[in-house]
Amino acid sequence: MEFSALPIAERIDTIRSELLSSNRLILQAPPGAGKTTAVPLSLLDEPWLGEKKIILLSPRRIAARTAAMRMAQMLGEPLGERVGYHIRGERRCGNRTRILVITEGILTRYLQNDPALEEAALVIFDEFHERNLHSDLSLAFALQAQEALREDLKLLVMSATLDTRGLSELMGHPPIITSEGRSYPVDIVYRPPSAALPDPKNLTGETFRTVLEALRSDEGDILVFLPGEREIRDLAARLEGARDTFPGLLIAPLYGNLTREEQQSAILPASRRKIVLATNIAETSLTIEGIRIVIDTGFERLSRFDPAVGMERLVTQRISRASADQRAGRAGRTSAGKCYRMWSEYAHHALSPFRHPDILTADLAPLALELAAWGSDDLRWIDPPNPSHLSHARELLRELGALEGNITPHGREILSLGLHPRAAHMLLGSRGLGFEGEAILLAVLVSERDFIPADERFSDIGERFRILRNALASNRVGTHLQTHVQAVRDIARRLGTPLQWSENMAGETLAVLLSFAYPDRIARARGGGKFLTFEGKEAYLPPNDPLATAEWLVIARSDGDAKSARIHLAALLEETALRHYHPGLFSSETLVEWNPQTRRVEARALERLGAVLLSSRPIPDPDPEKTKAALLEGIRLHGLESLGWDDNVRQLRSRLIALKHHCPQHCDTDFSDDALLCGLESWLLPHLGGERSLAECAAMAWEEILLSSLSWESRCEFDRLLPKRFKAPTGSEIAIDYRDPDAPVLAVRIQEMFGTTSHPSVLAGKLPLTLHLLSPAHRPIQITRDLVGFWSGSYAEVKKELKGRYPKHYWPDDPAIAQATKKTKKFMEG
Repeated sequence: MEFSALPIAERIDTIRSELLSSNRLILQAPPGAGKTTAVPLSLLDEPWLGEKKIILLSPRRIAARTAAMRMAQMLGEPLGERVGYHIRGERRCGNRTRILVITEGILTRYLQNDPALEEAALVIFDEFHERNLHSDLSLAFALQAQEALREDLKLLVMSATLDTRGLSELMGHPPIITSEGRSYPVDIVYRPPSAALPDPKNLTGETFRTVLEALRSDEGDILVFLPGEREIRDLAARLEGARDTFPGLLIAPLYGNLTREEQQSAILPASRRKIVLATNIAETSLTIEGIRIVIDTGFERLSRFDPAVGMERLVTQRISRASADQRAGRAGRTSAGKCYRMWSEYAHHALSPFRHPDILTADLAPLALELAAWGSDDLRWIDPPNPSHLSHARELLRELGALEGNITPHGREILSLGLHPRAAHMLLGSRGLGFEGEAILLAVLVSERDFIPADERFSDIGERFRILRNALASNRVGTHLQTHVQAVRDIARRLGTPLQWSENMAGETLAVLLSFAYPDRIARARGGGKFLTFEGKEAYLPPNDPLATAEWLVIARSDGDAKSARIHLAALLEETALRHYHPGLFSSETLVEWNPQTRRVEARALERLGAVLLSSRPIPDPDPEKTKAALLEGIRLHGLESLGWDDNVRQLRSRLIALKHHCPQHCDTDFSDDALLCGLESWLLPHLGGERSLAECAAMAWEEILLSSLSWESRCEFDRLLPKRFKAPTGSEIAIDYRDPDAPVLAVRIQEMFGTTSHPSVLAGKLPLTLHLLSPAHRPIQITRDLVGFWSGSYAEVKKELKGRYPKHYWPDDPAIAQATKKTKKFMEG
């Protein structure tokens, strides 16, 4: 074989030499260098290969199939001889196959079944820069297998653009071979020069105008990169209208949901000028002949997993600079070319250098199950799995019965099917119901891309089920269904299940089957096309969708954010069927809680389906302990002032705080607000009876409750040391205010203290009271902590003012020896 025409040719001898002496190698070569085909073919006669195989791992099915076909053609052999391929639902290989091109999930299966990969001498990881989930996983498995079981197993990682530092460290710093390639110059045009990236919602119009400009100004076939199928279909429709201006134009869409023939039509050379409208599938894995013009919108659409929602969602996001370089390179494969970038040069430098690896953003349920089956967590990664995603994945696997600490037998059955754990669990659960055929079709419908055009879709999965079932039953398979039909037959073959369907299948059967796969996505209507899922997330349907008025749904596919998700695939579910097949999902509980509006404890008997409330009825006599606990929560919420304490209770609490402050030996309870609220269970709970509201609490014996923390001896000392009232010389008993424990206050009319020769005090004379001496009208005239000194000092000045203001009252010259009184002079004399 002659590889001299390929840019990689100059590095082939170096690759051979390094693989003779090293079992690990990194090859970095730009798109179009020929590495995918030339490297495996050039190694067929190497002495270390012997009778073993070269396994070439490709990230995409279309790329795997195309690469195998190209290599077989270069050998002049039919596909399936020395070169074959194995992708999901399709296999072309035999006993003579020496180069086997497979997709990532297939390699993971090989490694799980034979960790030593005894039939392989070399595993090549092609296009590793795409960092798909299974490529990271299978490389981690292969490195551990090489170290523990197969020192002679060779690993070659190939990439178009890759930050090799992390990969080199992971692989133990193996040799790195770089091929510069021989690409032709590509003129980069930023359009317009000052624009940022366009609005992804309004791409089609600007892209159409750029395509027309390229058709008029440039020669050669055109490759347009668009985010997804919807934009491809929109642009194709516009270009159909331009055929009068550009007769003979071939418009060739290229995305994963097309048939093999449609994909080949876009890839192979054409006899007339061609415009290929592609997703990022055309970035690196495929060589498209004749492309000289690239128009790059700068966006890609990827699936991202959101653990907050528990669902994957489609995200239209900016591409990385590495992706932009790969796309531009498509224009310079065979001659000088041009790339129109629909953003500014400034915006280009703001792009992320590389795409984020799937392991950080994807649904990790398949990976978590693979790790459990592998039996070792001691794996090395370039980027370790997202911890929150991995935790969510393991919780799901436990719910499906696939994990109980270690992988369960059911989990191993799930793994053997090569499907997402949800779909595989549904298939296995259908066996006891007699609906295996229906479950196989559903598994394919939720695993493959939707075959109904985006602008014609409604959410009912039953519509798709009937189309697929009828195609299989009549054996009339349209091109849009070939992938799905092939997948259905492959699963049936692996399960050993004949493809047959019940003639009298109940309407809710599909929903029941889907509920085995998606128990967390059972949802109930909230009105207006909105639904609440088992997990408590909101999902919605547009008003014109036939399922928008359903009461119950099972959601198989959606996208959105943490607040709300748009439903794309769902099935109508009946509550009776749900109760029959999933009784364990229903729960009953008694809710006893505080209602802050009514300020009382309310109790209700609830029935739930996860976060979905099904019924609620009041309970007249709830559990007393739960009632008390809820009441205490209400008191904490509203504060002690909500208890309706009168002045006597507030005064007692102040005295108790003073006792704790001055005589802790008699009081070990803290009566401050914070302490009382924190300690309600210790001091208040034992005294609660049937109270359920703050109004009822107001009638409780609060003085006795507060005093109950003191012993009998301490109560006696309490009344002696810190009396509630002071007995004035007139016989009046006046309350003492203890709010300041270091300066309790006695507010008393000055006349009632005449004849007092020592200052009043508490704490057995150790703590003088702060006297607020009042006028006959109860207005403050003097504050003192030295009554005797006041009598002999400033009283004379105060007397003059009081005598003038209150002439009818008694104002002696020497109050220390005068008679205390509450009366005027007239009544004193009487």
